[in-house]
Amino acid sequence: MTRGRAPGTVIIVARDPMQAARTETAVRELAGWRVEVCTPRQLQTVLAEHPGAIVAMRLGGADARRLLRAVRAWPRSPTIIAISDEPAALWTPAFRSLGLRAALPLGATTDELVSAIGAVHAGLLVLHPQALTESRTHDTSAAPGTPLTPREREIVELMADGASNRMIASRLAISRHTVKFHVASILAKLGARSRAEAVAVALRLGVLAV
Repeated sequence: MTRGRAPGTVIIVARDPMQAARTETAVRELAGWRVEVCTPRQLQTVLAEHPGAIVAMRLGGADARRLLRAVRAWPRSPTIIAISDEPAALWTPAFRSLGLRAALPLGATTDELVSAIGAVHAGLLVLHPQALTESRTHDTSAAPGTPLTPREREIVELMADGASNRMIASRLAISRHTVKFHVASILAKLGARSRAEAVAVALRLGVLAV
């Protein structure tokens, strides 16, 4: 499955001991792999002991998003597989930039989980068909005409001043990945193809003061 790559370590992150045990049983199907189990709070410590491990987090949508956001402050983003009740909602550019490499539903089979670990170990991205269907059915991308959030308005104002993503990130104390995510959302909401066009549209709509 890993085609020549040596077995690695999988760290299972869960709050519920039963869910952790169920996931651990599935991962044990991987011959030669080391398996560790921890809670979200313990993850950073366990990762320090096993750098390069694949993190399989079995958490609800809110807990998964909270943990993924926490990763922003870590020195190095781990490789993450999310097993969640909201796999499609987690499959965003922002979370993929933080290390998310696979999104599976809670009902994923042992074979699907084992295959996902092997694929991620080989450097691939994995999106379960069920999550892909949900994503297409419930498209969460911003539609033209959707109002900008307060944070997006701040970023548009900085864009109008000619600030780069790096400058915006520094000014607002957020990561450049987050800035890119907001800029993409702004372009989509304003129906713009470039930053300059987005600023022009914002001025026309009264989002920016002249």
